[in-house]
Amino acid sequence: MSKVPEPIIEVNNLWYRTGDADILANVSFEVQRGEIFGVMGMSGAGKTTLLRLLMRLVDPDEGDIIIAGESIMGLSETQLSRIRANIGMCFQYSALFDSMTVAENVAFGLRRGSKLSEEELRRKIAEHLEIVGMHDTEEKMPSELSGGMRKRVGIARALILNPDIMLYDEPTAGLDPIMASVIDNLIVRLRDEFGMTSVVVTHEVDELMSISDRIMMLYQGRITACGSPAALQQSDNPYVQQFVHGTAHGPIQL
Repeated sequence: MSKVPEPIIEVNNLWYRTGDADILANVSFEVQRGEIFGVMGMSGAGKTTLLRLLMRLVDPDEGDIIIAGESIMGLSETQLSRIRANIGMCFQYSALFDSMTVAENVAFGLRRGSKLSEEELRRKIAEHLEIVGMHDTEEKMPSELSGGMRKRVGIARALILNPDIMLYDEPTAGLDPIMASVIDNLIVRLRDEFGMTSVVVTHEVDELMSISDRIMMLYQGRITACGSPAALQQSDNPYVQQFVHGTAHGPIQL
């Protein structure tokens, strides 16, 4: 008997409002352990807000978020720290500390939360930079790196804390096609070699179609569709078809 997939993220009836506007409206979905789950939609569709909610950086107005079987609603900051330690966040612009070397950036979270010796820290830094293809860059400053290199250092910084879940906010924004492909291949490799669960938020349709196991489309804060890349490509939903094919004519009005 085949093993039933195990959800590591469960979102139930989630609402988030700003003033009178529903940024997210009645959003429910699951992400399976070891899955690359894509979230696509136009700017302002609620994608980045969803990532912030998954980290409980902001609180929803209604609904529940369950991470690895535990609801994160109502948890104290101390309790949330334990949950967040299991989630790596890769920001759109890498969010590296400009005054720190690559090694210092990668070790930042680990140094604060562990009692490793300096030798052990150096070994872990080198190991995780190797994973993302950035070996021998420990002494470089962020200003010496390209956009794609900064993204990979940001991923190494998240990975060194050994999370089960990685959240990516526009991971290839502003990158040339070759470097975007490097980042995409890295996300897939983390799934295939390490069993990493990834939630990838972007408006880049081709990127999600090539790397995702499943994709959810948000439009005006609501789930328009959710399924495999093939299912979305073949969907007869006019909103999905217009967005996937990037056509000017359709129900989505700019």
